[in-house]
Amino acid sequence: MVKLDLTLANRRGASARSRAAFTIIEMLIVVTILLLLTTFTAVAIDFTFKAERIGAGARQVQSLFQGARDRAIHAREPRGVRLLLDQDAENGRMVSSMIYVGASTTWSEGTLELKRSDFDNDGTVDGGDPRIFMIDGSTDSLWANLKTRGYLGINEDWNGNGVRDAGEIDENGNGLLDVDAPRIKIPGDNNGTWYTVITYYLGRDPAFPNRLRLVRPYRDPGTTPAGTVDAFEGTGPQTYRLELPPRILPDAQPVLLPENVVIDLDASDVPGFWRPADSTAGYAVPYASRMDIMFSSHGTVVGSTAAAGLIHLYIGQRDDVFNLTTGSLVNTLRRAPVNKGDSPGVPIDPTEDTNGNGVLDSGEDKNGDGELNTVVIGDRALVSVVTSTGKITSQPINFTDSDGNGLADDPYLFAETEGQR
Repeated sequence: MVKLDLTLANRRGASARSRAAFTIIEMLIVVTILLLLTTFTAVAIDFTFKAERIGAGARQVQSLFQGARDRAIHAREPRGVRLLLDQDAENGRMVSSMIYVGASTTWSEGTLELKRSDFDNDGTVDGGDPRIFMIDGSTDSLWANLKTRGYLGINEDWNGNGVRDAGEIDENGNGLLDVDAPRIKIPGDNNGTWYTVITYYLGRDPAFPNRLRLVRPYRDPGTTPAGTVDAFEGTGPQTYRLELPPRILPDAQPVLLPENVVIDLDASDVPGFWRPADSTAGYAVPYASRMDIMFSSHGTVVGSTAAAGLIHLYIGQRDDVFNLTTGSLVNTLRRAPVNKGDSPGVPIDPTEDTNGNGVLDSGEDKNGDGELNTVVIGDRALVSVVTSTGKITSQPINFTDSDGNGLADDPYLFAETEGQR
């Protein structure tokens, strides 16, 4: 009887061991299935997230501008957004971060002296012009230092007519007419008048390092004879307030767009004085160092950007932006590409399947590689600002390409239609 019991016990132990081994195999199978499901889920989530990044980036930009507008209305003084240019030697034509900026501040150190034009310092009025166009600041006004430190913008439109005339110097060599113009109030009290100034002469003549030029003449003809350089006998107006650019708010931190999402400045429709020369050689020239969109306490856009009317910011993927290494040319400036070439050094805008038949026909092989190249660019969107009203919208690109050249005929159509409502 004992022997039988031992036999049964042995059988039960073997059976238990068998069940344990089988359970481990089952666990391995389950773990493997879970790992596969996790991998597939992660890939699906990543794919969905990538597809949503452009939309998320557009909403983020729109929200940031709306926040600046609301802040301006609440604070009853200007607030805005500064686009921070990416410091990338190969792709330095995009923005992936922005920051809130506040109202402009003023500088009033030292004194000034108003003079008639004598910019060649020969002691006689230039051209016999009796009007007052020249301002010399005292040594403690430090205007030249302000410009060196980037606190004063460049204004190359010396007569204010909107074009570069003979004698108007391209100070930064970017081929465009820069009108990032600071202003000065003379005198600096409540009786003063604001004047737009030209900063070109600051620091150029050691004898007169703090010299500004007025775009339009001073309102008072002066008290000295018309041929005299010094416009006033005695002191004349001496106080002033020189307008400095908007400042970054003390509590502001840069806001980053989603990964691989940028504002493509070449594809955007932005104020002309932000943009470098429209030429292939000009791509080595950076955009303006300060790109601000400021809102007034009434919610409208103020400052030099207000003249743009409509500002369209092109939201896209970093991989689709102009690249200096390959020489790729995005959208021939301000025209949205429909497709892009897939070979290094080939412009990214043309599609070789011009008739849409899926076959490389005669005359369609633009890069000579014998293959049909129609690489679609990633998702894109527009965020637009109507400067006259402060309205901010987010719209898709209009990709209509009626002539089949690979470029959208009017990429901003939807945004412009919405902005007019």
